[in-house]
Amino acid sequence: MRKKEGGENMRIITHMGQAHSDEFLAVALLLIKFPDAEVHRVSAVPDEINDAIVVDIGGKFDNEKFFDHHHDPELPCSLVLILRKFFPEIDVNIQEIQWINDWDRMGPLKTQAKWNVKLPEFRDPIAEVVLRLFSKAEVIKPGDPLHTMLRMIGEEFLEFLKEQQVFIEKAKKAEILEIKGLKVVKLDENVPIRFVKAVHRDVAIVIQPNQRVQGALSLVRVDDHPRVDFRRITVPTYFVHNTGFMAIIDPQHLEQAIEQAID
Repeated sequence: MRKKEGGENMRIITHMGQAHSDEFLAVALLLIKFPDAEVHRVSAVPDEINDAIVVDIGGKFDNEKFFDHHHDPELPCSLVLILRKFFPEIDVNIQEIQWINDWDRMGPLKTQAKWNVKLPEFRDPIAEVVLRLFSKAEVIKPGDPLHTMLRMIGEEFLEFLKEQQVFIEKAKKAEILEIKGLKVVKLDENVPIRFVKAVHRDVAIVIQPNQRVQGALSLVRVDDHPRVDFRRITVPTYFVHNTGFMAIIDPQHLEQAIEQAID
């Protein structure tokens, strides 16, 4: 365990009161790098901060000990600052990170307007309960259940972010087709549609290997494109969804099936 002068444990310092996803995830990630650090939630930063990292409080950013952003509107949220410093391999432009960044810096109304979404007044119950637990704590020490949970969340969150980058890279390797004036994206590996959309704008149909029928392909209509309905397919199929948004076909019928599906 790293020690401070006087024998105190290393500290991660953040603000007390209502917790937010920004500093919660930043602290969880820091516990990957400093697993024996104590987490202190304070109303003001102590004068003595040797061997400490200060997150989302303190009115200062030096990329060494202080990782606050509230004093400078040009700085991103503390989560982004921590990722840039300690996890430079992570692309902070990932949608989930940018959503947290906008929400923390701009507030809920401007963020929803920017992203063109309207969220319910209540928060997801899982996020609400986890943040409530963190909000109630003052000092979180190694061995405490909350300390263990925080570190586990940090590790899982990091894996989640790395997975997003893998999906993006796979989407970039896709084959791009144009059939009857529509963009069709063909992948050799399965990638969630939202990552395909992030790389390939205006895609109407995504083709991927089917995970249930060996050797078959899945055809998926993106954002309910009005010109695409797989119920129009007349060539042999393994399956067509009764809403027409997806189909499973043999590769030999691929191009013909797509042409039939597009009006």
